[in-house]
Amino acid sequence: MSLGGSEQTGMQTTTQLPPSYVLPQLAYGANEAQRMYSAGTGFGYYPENTVAGFSPEQQMAMNLQGNRALSGSPLTREGQSLGLNTLRGDFLGSNPYFKQAVLDPITDQVQGQFSRAGRLGSGANQNALTRALSAPLMQNYENERSRQNAMLSNVPALANQDYTDYAQLAAVGQNRQNQAQRQIEANKSRFDFLQAAPQQRLGTFLGNLNAAAGQGMTQSKPVYENKNAQALSNTATLLSILKGL
Repeated sequence: MSLGGSEQTGMQTTTQLPPSYVLPQLAYGANEAQRMYSAGTGFGYYPENTVAGFSPEQQMAMNLQGNRALSGSPLTREGQSLGLNTLRGDFLGSNPYFKQAVLDPITDQVQGQFSRAGRLGSGANQNALTRALSAPLMQNYENERSRQNAMLSNVPALANQDYTDYAQLAAVGQNRQNQAQRQIEANKSRFDFLQAAPQQRLGTFLGNLNAAAGQGMTQSKPVYENKNAQALSNTATLLSILKGL
C-alpha cells in the first residue's frame, strides 16, 4: 500500500505493563486467585439444616388435632345419636312421666265417675276413657312429631361433622406434607448449588485473574517507510563517500 510515497513494511507491537511497583501485588493477587480456585474457598454450602423444624407446640397441636380427628367429639357423637333416635321416633310414647302426670289422673277421674254410678267396666266406661285419653295422647304425639321435623334441619350439619373431623386430619397431613416439601426443596437447592459450583468457581477465578492484570495493555500499529526519501538519502550518502575519495 502506498501513502504519500510511503509503503507499509510491517507491524510494530508495543506492550505496556502496569507500573513496576504494583507488579508484586498483582502477582500475589493472581497466585491467591489460583489458590482460592484450587481450594474452593468461599464455595462451601451452609452446613446446617436450612429449614426450621416444627416447634414443640406445633407438634403437640398436630398430635392433638390428629387424635381428635380420628376419635371425634363425644358431644358430636351424642348429638348424632340423639338426632337418629328422634328421627326414628324412639321417643314417641316413651316419656316416663307422661303416664303418671297426665294419663293416670284422667283415668282415675273417669273410672271414679263410672264406679260411683255402678257402671264400672261397661262399654260406655271404656268409650269414655278412650275419648278422655285420646286428646293428651294426640298432643304428646304431635309434640314429638314437631321435634322430629325440627331435627330434620340439623341432619346435614350432624352428618357433615364427620367430614369436618376428616378435614382436620387432612390439615395435619397438609402441614406435614408442606414441611416435607420444604425439606425436599432445600435438598434440591443444595444439589443444584453443588452442580453449578465448578462453573462458578472457574468464572470467579477468571474474573480475579483479569482484575489482577491491572492496566497492562498490548497495542499493534503498522510501520510505514518512504522509499523515495530513503533512496535520496542513500544517493546522498554515496555521493558523499565518492567525494571524499
